[in-house]
Amino acid sequence: MLAAQEAGIAVVKPGVAFTTPHEAAMQVLAQGLFEMGILKEEPEMALRRDRQLHRRYTLHGSSHMLGIDVHDCANARDDFYHGDLEVGYVLTMEPGLYFQPNDLTVPEEYRGIGVRIEDDILVTADGSRNLSAALPRRVDEVEAWMANIWAGGATNLGL
Repeated sequence: MLAAQEAGIAVVKPGVAFTTPHEAAMQVLAQGLFEMGILKEEPEMALRRDRQLHRRYTLHGSSHMLGIDVHDCANARDDFYHGDLEVGYVLTMEPGLYFQPNDLTVPEEYRGIGVRIEDDILVTADGSRNLSAALPRRVDEVEAWMANIWAGGATNLGL
């Protein structure tokens, strides 16, 4: 999941289509699902517009804009979601995988598990800046952070 998110963040820059980070993340997720044996077709075939086999496990897009017009606002402007990124835009990068408890296409040990990582990304003149970069993102960092919270109480965020 982290590799997929990092792939999406890596392509955020002015002039890139809003969908490009999502496509980069989905490429990584599809490759991972293929390597796990969950997707039976090569990622290039599974990701084709007429196939979209990975969507069984992803359930949502990887991004939405932040600010006045957000993804759950009835007034969200379609042109932001089908146009190019511009300096000053802020978007999430939040790919996710969700394995349903009764999905027999998924190994039993993964059924019922969902994982999503979300960061907020500012489009800058020379690329992007992760506005939530101070938060832990890797498994060992999250586990250490959580252990610190439990050891010091809920007010000790360990940042």
